[in-house]
Amino acid sequence: MAETPNDAEGGASAEEPSLGGLFGSLPLTGRNGVIIAAMASVFILAAIIWFATRPSMKVLYSGLPDLESARIVEQLGKLGVPYELGSGGTTIRIPEDKVYDVRLEMAKAGLPKSTDGVGFEIFDNQSLMGMTDFVQRMNYQRALQGELARSVESIAAVEKARVHLVLPKKSMFAAEERTATASVVMELTHALNKTQIDGITHMVASAVEGLSQDQVTLLDQKGNLIAGGKTEDLDGRMPTDDALALQSMKEKKIEERVQSLLDRVLGPDKSIIRITAELDLDKKQRQEESYDPDGQVPLSTNTVTESSRGMFGTGGVPGVIPNDPNQTAVAGGTGSQQTRDVEREQVNFLVPKKVTTVQEAVGDIRRLSVAVMIDGTYEAVKDKDGNIDPEKPAVYTPRSTEEMEQLKRIIMQTVGFDAKRGDSIEVTNTAFEPLPPPLDVKSPWLSREFQLEMAKYGAIALLAFLLVFFVMRPLVTKLLIPEEEQDDRLPGTVADLERQLLAEGVGTIPVDSPIRMKIPDRSLQLAQQMIADNLEEAREIIRSWMAQDSY
Repeated sequence: MAETPNDAEGGASAEEPSLGGLFGSLPLTGRNGVIIAAMASVFILAAIIWFATRPSMKVLYSGLPDLESARIVEQLGKLGVPYELGSGGTTIRIPEDKVYDVRLEMAKAGLPKSTDGVGFEIFDNQSLMGMTDFVQRMNYQRALQGELARSVESIAAVEKARVHLVLPKKSMFAAEERTATASVVMELTHALNKTQIDGITHMVASAVEGLSQDQVTLLDQKGNLIAGGKTEDLDGRMPTDDALALQSMKEKKIEERVQSLLDRVLGPDKSIIRITAELDLDKKQRQEESYDPDGQVPLSTNTVTESSRGMFGTGGVPGVIPNDPNQTAVAGGTGSQQTRDVEREQVNFLVPKKVTTVQEAVGDIRRLSVAVMIDGTYEAVKDKDGNIDPEKPAVYTPRSTEEMEQLKRIIMQTVGFDAKRGDSIEVTNTAFEPLPPPLDVKSPWLSREFQLEMAKYGAIALLAFLLVFFVMRPLVTKLLIPEEEQDDRLPGTVADLERQLLAEGVGTIPVDSPIRMKIPDRSLQLAQQMIADNLEEAREIIRSWMAQDSY
């Protein structure tokens, strides 16, 4: 029996079913499952894409008051920068690649305010009418503290600062006067150096009337005293921490000077030097006085004149040689009434006097101990042909005594060796162990940031792989079961049953009935028998057909 064109098209479609046909052939529960699986797949893929493209967030500011957080969020909205809030709104995070640009924009807008306190703007919106003198003084003190805190926070190493002031109190009685003091508590990102500490104390002292620099106390966030308070021990010595830092600095400076010299002479990694310096940490003051006799000048002159009247003999005392050599001694004589005037002059001279007070520097070297280890020389082993044998280690050769003595003298001159103060030095020639091979410098793509980024994308790829092979693939495989695997199943529709029976060539088509025109008698009997033998299965198939027709 020849096939009609419609039958040919039906056969082609049966051999290559379309996706729509496969979806339509599924029962209601199957189609609902496909829809749910497709929606879940789309949702998971969207979540994966969002997670992959989501920028890495970094803290812009933390520990902000509510008012400052609101101002910064408003400014971020104007800039169009996405943000996240954390820690109850006190922490703001933005994309990592925009942190520094946004901070510059915030600084341009004057955000955030440097401190939680207020500055002199406290007087902008207040009326002085009805305000007592006490309130005015307290507001001035608060404003001054706030302005000083902002100035301290402008220093790079200071994250946050609070300033407490005790303003001077003037009184008619000196005993009731109060001097000014200041305390500054700082949250530091790293330690301050000596110049920064002096700068902060000088700035605070200069901003408060009557405040001296030694009355300013600085503390860090851990309560460590940075400046102020007692700066020396009770015995007049330098504090222990400062003494250790000074000793370490001096030792390191001498070591670097000697090490650089030996590296130029012997080569890198050929010498090791260690210095131990004993310092004089006592604070000493010496006073000297000197006089200059050649530079004396008359200071005052005192003249005394005496007059006397009486009998003065000319012959003198008998038997006594006169003072005047021109006179001759006489045996005796008589005197006459005479007047004698005597004048004495006393001159007081001023001799220049020089008084010198010398404050000796703390930290002078009292004694040095120097230890130096010097490597020898190495000679490569050669074979019979004069070529270097790389498999054999180089032969160590110690340095000569003359060379070691010469190096010792150079080192003594470099460190300022002084035998009178008890300095000691030891220079030893010994073989050094070979240095381990240098570690390979990590490539940029092996950095922690790169590894985290790759791990994120790897996890996304793994999730996509699991979604495709364990969710989508079984579903598609079930929909695309090959036709030869369905031979033992009942045809899904009447048209499929008709094509199957026609392909088998069973029976003929009668013309007296519409149904019998399509289904041969033998095939009809076979179908009835199959329905009778599998009544429940047939009922389910018919229900599914009815459900499909209803949709």
